Amino acid sequence: MTGHRLAPRSHALIAALICAFSAAPAAGQSGAAQREDTLAVVASRPVTTTDLVERVELMPFPGADRPAESESLKVRALQSIVAERLLAAEAAVRGIGSDSLTRLHIAGLESALVRDELYRREVARGVSASPPEIAVGLRMYARQLRVLLVRCGTEETARAIARALRSRVANLDSVAASGFARGVISRDSVTINFGIQDESLEAPAFALNIARRVSGALFSPVLGWAVLYLLDERSNPACEKQSLDQRALTVKSIIEGRKSQAKGVRYMAGVLDPSRAEADRGALDLLARAIYGMITADTTAHSVEGRYMLTPGEVDALETNLRGDLSRALVAMPGGPLTLGAAIQSFRIEPFSTPSLGRRMFAAVLNESVKRIVREEFLAREGYRKHYDDSPRVRHDLGTWRDNWLSHMLLGDVQSPAEPTEEELIRGMIEYVRFLSPAYEVNVREVYTDSLSKALRYRDTLIAGRDMASFARRFSLRRAWAERGGESEFFHVRSFPELGVRALLADSGALVGPVSVGGGYSLFRVLGKRLATGSGEVTIDSLRLLLHGVIRTQDRQHSVDRLIAGLAEKFGVSMDYARLKGIRLSPHTMFTRRYIGFGGMMNAAPILVPQWNWVPEYVRSRSSVP
Repeated sequence: MTGHRLAPRSHALIAALICAFSAAPAAGQSGAAQREDTLAVVASRPVTTTDLVERVELMPFPGADRPAESESLKVRALQSIVAERLLAAEAAVRGIGSDSLTRLHIAGLESALVRDELYRREVARGVSASPPEIAVGLRMYARQLRVLLVRCGTEETARAIARALRSRVANLDSVAASGFARGVISRDSVTINFGIQDESLEAPAFALNIARRVSGALFSPVLGWAVLYLLDERSNPACEKQSLDQRALTVKSIIEGRKSQAKGVRYMAGVLDPSRAEADRGALDLLARAIYGMITADTTAHSVEGRYMLTPGEVDALETNLRGDLSRALVAMPGGPLTLGAAIQSFRIEPFSTPSLGRRMFAAVLNESVKRIVREEFLAREGYRKHYDDSPRVRHDLGTWRDNWLSHMLLGDVQSPAEPTEEELIRGMIEYVRFLSPAYEVNVREVYTDSLSKALRYRDTLIAGRDMASFARRFSLRRAWAERGGESEFFHVRSFPELGVRALLADSGALVGPVSVGGGYSLFRVLGKRLATGSGEVTIDSLRLLLHGVIRTQDRQHSVDRLIAGLAEKFGVSMDYARLKGIRLSPHTMFTRRYIGFGGMMNAAPILVPQWNWVPEYVRSRSSVP
């Protein structure tokens, strides 16, 4: 790969790189526009209706698909947003997120959001579809065509094939034969719906019908010269599933998207035409070696639909590989260089992929990727020049993502809890005994009493050598067992877990207790244990191992809950639950992606981590509910 000038002037190339603006679905789509209320205040910052609705409707959150739980869902979601804000505030106080990598990530996201704002204001604004345009579009949207697409090497071949098909001199089977063979590139059966990416084929295709099956010679910027032959048509299934209003809305969106595309091409050309940039050969080679090495280390894992891809999740690893060169200039530009670190942030929203790992092809694809990144950088800088970084939308979206990132970073610093005690493990196994194999059985001899003081005295007596069977007959309060000298006979551990689990874990013959059981206290010795054969369910050792992790996770969550409750005291929190009643939520779980103007795609919002168990901790420390 060589250093070269990057002077983007081709309008066709610009058009291919523009991503038609498609905003994330508006929050609160379940009804009309909702009143914007302040639902909570955290460290003097408001949490609004929009904050709540977009985090629940645009991304998954527990209970979002259960309408009956809507009211409690809104409370839990609000408490979770408040928790995220508190953790982010504390992270900022501790200096978490002030490192160079986090600043680089935030700057990369801000650049994309500023570019998106530029697209919204300069391109998408003012674009509309007229009623006649929508009417024409509706007629095409109702049809789905299956056509034979004959790609030709020259216009002359395309015209000849079109004439031959119309005059029936040639049929479909002979199109690629005899005199046409050398001029035909390919024949493919394709489905065409209104709104296809290659707009140059759309109108000629929908002009075909049973009486006129053959198009003229067509030129597509994507496919070159071609001829279309109508094979058949039917109603568009997507159209049939929609109401009339939904169809009109879909067609309107397609038309306005295309107009925005064309307007975007013109706008981008105006920004880029006078611009010049030059890549540094050494930095470009360094980037190429890093990406190539990551992909070729495991080509199977990086193969996606016929291409080799560096996923957005691997950008952190790419940063690690380039950690000593992230501040190195990759491209010299007016106003300051584009560094390696800043450039690779683009791969988070536009993943790098190549159809081949041949070095020449790989180099060409990477060069085009860098050109795209430079174009987007010029556009972002134009947005900064217009101060779109100060727009409320950019500040809100950036703040939401920053809070999410900082809260996760602070949670990563919460220390792991100590190993669970034996008593904690036993209590856990009693709680989750339903997962234990029902084949476990134990037989014990027990003395059961109604007070701890008696149990302690009885224990001393038994340790001193008193015969437990005769003692149980006289003093044990569990009379059915007492009549047998305190012997339970074999019972299923799951049927009496408070005693059965402890007996299963105890050594045979050892005196256990006193333990609290059913309102009284038990002293017992294990007489026998057994496990029926053929059981494929969870063993006691497996359950113990499983609960070890569960208990540690629960202990860590308790630590987090106490931390958040303390931060609520520190920074101050107020929540207005009454205002939640008027908020309507869509009863669907969604995972929404958001297009970024001029190129790229990202999650519409961060996934909200469920964090509401801190509230009882906080309430206990205060005299009133926040």
